[in-house]
Amino acid sequence: MSLAACSWAQQQRLSVKPPEQLVVKRGVHVTQNLQVSVQPGFHVNSNDPKGEYLIPLRLTWTEGPLKVERVEYPPSEQINVGSQSLAVFTGQFVIRTEFQGDEHAPLGPSSLTGKLHYQACNNQMCFRPTSVDVQLPVLVR
Repeated sequence: MSLAACSWAQQQRLSVKPPEQLVVKRGVHVTQNLQVSVQPGFHVNSNDPKGEYLIPLRLTWTEGPLKVERVEYPPSEQINVGSQSLAVFTGQFVIRTEFQGDEHAPLGPSSLTGKLHYQACNNQMCFRPTSVDVQLPVLVR
């Protein structure tokens, strides 16, 4: 299997619904909900996994017309794999990001790029950590 095929197969274990355009005024707070789905039979470590060797789920955003105030993850689910208890996300969940519109952002359409970094696992093995890019269209008014 080629490296590109391996990367494609990994990304199919987690998907992100493309976000709709976020309309914001300069200096005003706004919240964006990112809808994430983990394929059945798989889980991803939570943003606060129980072991320091586990790869946490992380959403980061590039700089742009919005400033990140806070990224909020849902409560994790506790599962047992063998004798180990894990804090994970499964199925569908939402990651909330609270932004503040930049006071000096240019008016009009723009975008932010996010990166959702994760490691997918099933009950037998974990797969190579990877990331999904997220494009957030923004309209500054």
